[in-house]
Amino acid sequence: MKRYPPIAPEDMSWEQRRVMRAVSERRKPSVSSQGGVSGPFVPLVYVPGILDRLQYLGEYCRFNTSFSPKLRELAIIITARHVAAQLEFHVHAMEAREFGLAQEVIDAVAERRVPAGMDDEETLVYRFCTALYAEGRVSDELFKQFEEAFGKAEAIDLIVTCGYYATLGMVLNVSKASAPAFLEGFEPAFSVPND
Repeated sequence: MKRYPPIAPEDMSWEQRRVMRAVSERRKPSVSSQGGVSGPFVPLVYVPGILDRLQYLGEYCRFNTSFSPKLRELAIIITARHVAAQLEFHVHAMEAREFGLAQEVIDAVAERRVPAGMDDEETLVYRFCTALYAEGRVSDELFKQFEEAFGKAEAIDLIVTCGYYATLGMVLNVSKASAPAFLEGFEPAFSVPND
């Protein structure tokens, strides 16, 4: 059962309509066939002030970080798996494959195994993200390795990207958002306990 059903345009406040238009224009891949948004943006429109601000952070995290799309998608699927967001994992696993992340790596992340066969950059992103989720921090040694490979600013890029996608994953989970039409019938890569 959906906890946050879509709000009909005629039932939206002025602010909700304004933000919905802005999100629809900025996030074409998330737009449903009815012209509204899908996924986590359906429940987020209940609080348009949050959605309005998140859309800009999301645009940065998805399109403007210093990471290659492959590394960004690796961080996102690690995050989605950490928060058990099946829909988010599925969508971003598809993108990760498109950007060249090996299926074996995607499968290992889904199964919470350490992936074999990653290159050095993938390994560092994997280690950084998993340490962040396991401990809430990274060791000095890991930070130094990451900084030498990517830079200080890139560590912030990665932390904020993980935080943004963790937020979306939790919104998806709590709202029990349904898959957009183009994903109807998707098979989850992992199971979660029934609630």
